[in-house]
Amino acid sequence: MVGKFGEAKCARLLKRNGYKILERNSKIGHLEADIIAINKTHILFVEVKTRRSDLKNPVRPGAAVNKDKKSNLIHFANSYTRSLPEKYKDRQIRIDVCEILVFQKGNRLKTDQINYIENAITR
Repeated sequence: MVGKFGEAKCARLLKRNGYKILERNSKIGHLEADIIAINKTHILFVEVKTRRSDLKNPVRPGAAVNKDKKSNLIHFANSYTRSLPEKYKDRQIRIDVCEILVFQKGNRLKTDQINYIENAITR
């Protein structure tokens, strides 16, 4: 529930910034990207990490993007871009991380903080 909430928040953020969401939770074999988005200049592969801020967890959500996860995202982006339609081939590829902290208010989740990190992972 927390992860899906964070992905939805990140997707809305990207849309507000002019991106079209191509896919969510896209898989190629065992590889996955949470969000794939596109605008006139870029194709984004976004890893969304959502954590509850009301649990007093001192670790930033992005810290969960370890060496293996970074490698998997790079391989996913490379595989995915090979199958893109020709009209998207001129776009720059970027792998970003979106950290989202949430808290519980009654029976609903609320956003505490969003930290969007462009080029968090380089190919």
